[in-house]
Amino acid sequence: MEPTSEAVRVRNTGHPPAPALAGQVAAGVLGAGMLVMPSVVASLTGEGALLVWSAHLVLGATVSLLLALLVRTRRTPAALAGTVGALLGGWAARVVDGVFAVAFTAGQAAIAWFAATCLLTAAQGSPPRPGTAGLLLALALLVVAVAAALTPLQLPAAVLRLRPWAAGAVALACVAWSVPGQAAVGAPTSLAPPGLTGAGAWWLALAALFFAGVGWEVVTSAVPGTGAGARSVAGGVALGAAGVAVVHLGLAAVQQAAGGPPGRDPAAAPLRWVLAGAATAVLLCYCFTNVRTAARIAARLRPDGAGPSRALVAAVGVACCVFAWLGTREGGIPLLLLGPAAAAVTGYALGAVAAVRRGGPGLRCTGVLVLLALAATVVLTVPSLRGA
Repeated sequence: MEPTSEAVRVRNTGHPPAPALAGQVAAGVLGAGMLVMPSVVASLTGEGALLVWSAHLVLGATVSLLLALLVRTRRTPAALAGTVGALLGGWAARVVDGVFAVAFTAGQAAIAWFAATCLLTAAQGSPPRPGTAGLLLALALLVVAVAAALTPLQLPAAVLRLRPWAAGAVALACVAWSVPGQAAVGAPTSLAPPGLTGAGAWWLALAALFFAGVGWEVVTSAVPGTGAGARSVAGGVALGAAGVAVVHLGLAAVQQAAGGPPGRDPAAAPLRWVLAGAATAVLLCYCFTNVRTAARIAARLRPDGAGPSRALVAAVGVACCVFAWLGTREGGIPLLLLGPAAAAVTGYALGAVAAVRRGGPGLRCTGVLVLLALAATVVLTVPSLRGA
């Protein structure tokens, strides 16, 4: 999960528009959320996880289709911020960049806390209570990621292409063997607030899922300039959304079948450690590139337009560590995930506003529906935070 311009390098593949677009949609959406979200959503919603995932996927695919059709006739590819800036004005681009720059730091704190939870689950046999051990592990992981981001190290393009596949394989193994698994109802863990149940937990899960949905906007970089027709664009988005749905719903189904925490079976301990280590390595890789992404986004807000300096990368790292302190409360991970979720909702809402103002009748109606769905998610999630 990264903003479009950083997650997918759009190129002329020579393939038909629909399959090429489908691949870019899937590559844009599928990321660290494959590892983080199954346990979080299952811990919040229990047997309702598949329904919540389905609702998110329908909304995300609709947003992607709306944006794709909105920019289909544009000649210049642009990230979401550049697209809404061109359609609504420079203020919209600054809003999107501003919220993403801040939200990405909270997202990296959530990723680090989840990796720490995996490691502590491997040691204890069940998701741990939030506390000093988890905080120190999360901070250590963030320090490693930020230190790597401050070096000249660049990941080869082949590694970036293979990373979602590695994340998906590790995620499947983790959910199958319950690392960290689904927290027991009412258990004091970082995966879900223990006092939150029912509709409140469902809405919190749906809102947090926008963390896994950052990437639906990849179409603003993939579609312009291709000359693809509306039917081809719609087919590509639908095919990509179907691929994303197969992955996410498949992981959610395996997580639901696996059930609760792994337990203390000594024979399974080595496997738990292997899976926790693999998950940590993959998530560290995402943190490394995401810290740089946050710095690049923040740099776009500077009047001089200069690129990100080492000082800015370090400042992003400090912000990540500050957010990590919030993870010490029960249910800290989904609460931290609301940061990038809020950024995604803001960007998608501005995209819908642009569709209402600049699109044809069909896009205007769809834009209104998307705005209503996003507003309902926000309005119905806020009361649940009082119980968190």
